[in-house]
Amino acid sequence: MPLIRIKSLPFAGDVEVNVALSILSQAIADATQIPQQHIMIVWEYIPAGHFVHGGQLANQQPSNSHPVLVDMVAPNFNTEAQIAAMLELIATSLSRTLPVAQNNIFINYTPAYSDGVYDDGHVVEWES
Repeated sequence: MPLIRIKSLPFAGDVEVNVALSILSQAIADATQIPQQHIMIVWEYIPAGHFVHGGQLANQQPSNSHPVLVDMVAPNFNTEAQIAAMLELIATSLSRTLPVAQNNIFINYTPAYSDGVYDDGHVVEWES
């Protein structure tokens, strides 16, 4: 684990989201020493006309408004510094590989708790 869920409006033109996700997954693995098989990243598009930010409706993903929305779920045993580093890494990686400004990425961290995650065929338990 972590599980990273990303949502954005559709991009104008050809944007290789799959490449951006692969780069992000590798960057997380390298920075955290978490094996790739434990990193999950999902990208979903918000339908055109279904995202209002600052009172404005958008149909395509702008670079500097209507932030790309990211939810990261990771174990609660991570320190505040580790969580902050992962948040920064996600924002930096996405802004380098996609046509979106780093200050136009919103990331929320949700802690996962021991005995609160089902993975690999069982409830996962860890020491705090």
